[in-house]
Amino acid sequence: MKNICFVSNFYKTYFFEEIANGLRESGINIYWICFSEKMYQHLSSDFKNDSILLLNKSVINKSAKPIDDFKLNELIYGDRFLRYQQDWAFDYLTSIQSPVYEFIKKNDIRFVFGEITHSYEILISRIAKRKKGLNCDYLHPQSVRIPHKRFFFLDDEFQYGIYKDNAIQNNNWEKEWKPIKAQKPRRVKQVDKEVEKEISIGGKLSRVKRLFTKENIEYDHPSVIAKDWIRSKHAVKEELNKLNYKRVKPSDISDIEGKKFVLYTLHMQPEASVDVVGAYYNDQFEIINRIWRMLPPDWYLVIKEHSNAIGNRTLDFFKEFSKLRNTIILDEKINSHLLIEKAQCIFSISGTVAYEAALKKVPAFTFGDIFFNRLQHCHKVTYEDFRKSDNLAQLIKKKEKANAHKMTIEEFSKFIYKVSYRGIVDAPIDSEDWLDPAVIKETMISFNTFIDHFY
Repeated sequence: MKNICFVSNFYKTYFFEEIANGLRESGINIYWICFSEKMYQHLSSDFKNDSILLLNKSVINKSAKPIDDFKLNELIYGDRFLRYQQDWAFDYLTSIQSPVYEFIKKNDIRFVFGEITHSYEILISRIAKRKKGLNCDYLHPQSVRIPHKRFFFLDDEFQYGIYKDNAIQNNNWEKEWKPIKAQKPRRVKQVDKEVEKEISIGGKLSRVKRLFTKENIEYDHPSVIAKDWIRSKHAVKEELNKLNYKRVKPSDISDIEGKKFVLYTLHMQPEASVDVVGAYYNDQFEIINRIWRMLPPDWYLVIKEHSNAIGNRTLDFFKEFSKLRNTIILDEKINSHLLIEKAQCIFSISGTVAYEAALKKVPAFTFGDIFFNRLQHCHKVTYEDFRKSDNLAQLIKKKEKANAHKMTIEEFSKFIYKVSYRGIVDAPIDSEDWLDPAVIKETMISFNTFIDHFY
């Protein structure tokens, strides 16, 4: 029998549930790991109780022993919720290790499908990877970003490793493939709609209401800040940051005309793309400061806020940046593609902007190790690279020499179509694409094809 497991992750659970129901009809046994009593009750209505492992805060046992060293301090620091609840976080991550191990072993689970967002998801991934005797792989279904409606299964927490990328996964790739071109991801349009909703009067009133009613707060869930005063403090801070952002007064595109500049697009934070994929490169002001130190005398450093991240950063962040010589803050609404084409190079922790730049053959650097680093013009960079270079111009020349050993756009396009599948796995719950039964069915068929191929 084929035994697989899904890891519950808030609204993503309902998507996984749709996929699971389709797979169950194909004779695949479905198991679940969930983290709140509410979700356990929901899943129990359709799945057997002994196929669900509940790991809410009630499992905390101060005398529990770890089964290995999984760098729990690193996991806690990178978790947007547990970093503020360290009084019990370490005990929680220690307590769930044996139950996870025994659940996978007892049920002979071959694949665990889940996100790589929260500390406990990464911990389950590390358990599966470290404990070879389980014969279990933790896989993260992830959009390829460009082209749209394709995804693959990543087997590491840094969005670089594609499961069995040396084996052809998609037998139809030769009929489907076409050269990938830089395009604005569909997800960006959805984010813009969300931002408009957030800044509306209705959106503001809704946030205030939730702050007082505490609706949808599951206090037994490890990814909920249990102390109301801490949660309220963060909510108030974010609202103040949104109000203060109006005082930033960013420039328009005319201010960079005729200038040599480097572009860094700010990430949302906290966010897995920074705190997990970026790992030890998650201090964005520090990154910006180090890039600035490398500027040739007549170059500028340009930053642009993420439209969905207004409220993440304080006014002081932008004031301190503006004190640096030859720096410009651009309006977040400016099309990044216009900036890419004018820039000397692009920097990002793990953002799609670096992927888009490489597809336009503009040098791009990421601090995270990301799957599109396989593409020419997109390079993993470290602070040690900075130390060993005279300036950014020299760094670009050094790194671009690696293009001889990287994939061309055509080679990369063929590779992506070989290892990816049709479907959508990362749309928001209210996305028409994701709720479309035809898309759900197509995605489920892709999961089934993958499981049949690699089980």
